[in-house]
Amino acid sequence: MNQKVILLTGGGSGIGQVTAQGIDSLDYVVADITDSADIAAAIAHIQQRHQHLDVVINNAGMAPVQPLEELDMADFDRVYAVNVRGLVDVTRQALPLLKASRGSVINLSTSMVDNPMGTMSVYSFSKAAVNHLSPAWAKDLARHGVRVNYMSVGPIESPIYDKTDQTEEERQAHTKAVTSNVTLGRFGTADEVTSVIRFLISDQASYITGADYAVDGGFRL
Repeated sequence: MNQKVILLTGGGSGIGQVTAQGIDSLDYVVADITDSADIAAAIAHIQQRHQHLDVVINNAGMAPVQPLEELDMADFDRVYAVNVRGLVDVTRQALPLLKASRGSVINLSTSMVDNPMGTMSVYSFSKAAVNHLSPAWAKDLARHGVRVNYMSVGPIESPIYDKTDQTEEERQAHTKAVTSNVTLGRFGTADEVTSVIRFLISDQASYITGADYAVDGGFRL
């Protein structure tokens, strides 16, 4: 990864933070992924500092845990804005640089698209959109030499679950319910996701596009 210029969203915690820590020369921009002007400023920063961009890793995301009857539509709008609109906007604005470098895009999704949980319907819905966008983009951008792949990530030890309004009892019950659906019987680690990201970024993956890599411990089996 250290031989490429990479734009990674959501680098402040969890999978994003671990991925960022694997990059030798690290730079950051504080931005709201739901704000097109902020995204434009970040792309301009990359253009000015590095003059090119090799990879976009769309990692930023929200994963609220709540049954439908407790859903606030403001929460729905925020999840959609971060998980779908932000991902689209970042990729769209990065395209001129990606075309110039014949670069690649990696979208982080979830195995809950194929094995949804009742209390995470909005999250799995938003990631289903990512699963449809990714292969479509792979077809669209192949003429520019840009590869697009996505990863169906399973339950990972990550602060993303700490950002919910659950009580400790509810959190433990959720963790138990999730783990019972994992074939390997445990949550994964961010390092286990990052190792696949490293592969997809590398030249070893030069003939791979439109692919869905499941890093989920068998969650969707």
